[in-house]
Amino acid sequence: MSERFSFEVVDALDYDELRPEYAPEAVAWVAERCGIGPGSRVIDLAAGTGRLSGRFLRLGVDVIAVEPAANMRAVLEERFPTVRAIVATAESMPFDDGAVDAVVVGNAFHHFGRDAAMTEIHRILRPGGALAVFWAWPAEEAQRKIPGMRAIHEAIDGTHAEAEIMAAHRSWSEPPATVDGFDPFERREFPATHVLPAARLADLYATFSDVVSLPAPTRAWLLDRIGQLSRGLPETLQLPQRTVVDLCVRR
Repeated sequence: MSERFSFEVVDALDYDELRPEYAPEAVAWVAERCGIGPGSRVIDLAAGTGRLSGRFLRLGVDVIAVEPAANMRAVLEERFPTVRAIVATAESMPFDDGAVDAVVVGNAFHHFGRDAAMTEIHRILRPGGALAVFWAWPAEEAQRKIPGMRAIHEAIDGTHAEAEIMAAHRSWSEPPATVDGFDPFERREFPATHVLPAARLADLYATFSDVVSLPAPTRAWLLDRIGQLSRGLPETLQLPQRTVVDLCVRR
């Protein structure tokens, strides 16, 4: 990314209410795979409103949320008052060397400077600690079979050539090659369902960085088009989703 995207421009309440959840089975797999449990220290990096923080909090771990956007932190702190939220970035975190057991990232690694972030994550992880990168991705082929959704996906696809963020996001379509200091990435995928009112579909897409970062006329056209098309959808949508996890262990 040539310039960091700021989630200050996103409606944090819409983000918290409308974004898809991560499959509980994905969190359970990461916890078991990495030996995370009561007493572990986990950093939720670019935590947003705490979607992953809340999941790991239920495991009895010490969760510290790193989130630079004040609007996102405000919602997180209200939802999860026992989570300590701090202002920092992936490339520079105020933790001692080897101080944490795991770093988790939800739908955000494409916003980081990858090399600098991996170097910093390696520094703060203990040997044997893990990085787990979570993605909440649509099961696109299944979604396109829902009457009316294909046209929405096609409208979105037609604008993505203008979004630099989308190119960074697509770079994670496959796990990265081995990174110095880490074992190779391991990818697992878990099915999920995203339930939301069709009337809020445009509001959902208005929280996506690749949409918000579009030129204003393109963004306005796209959100209006989604709003129009969503009127022909069922009142409540049950969208096939998948939680994808890319996990690597610090050597």
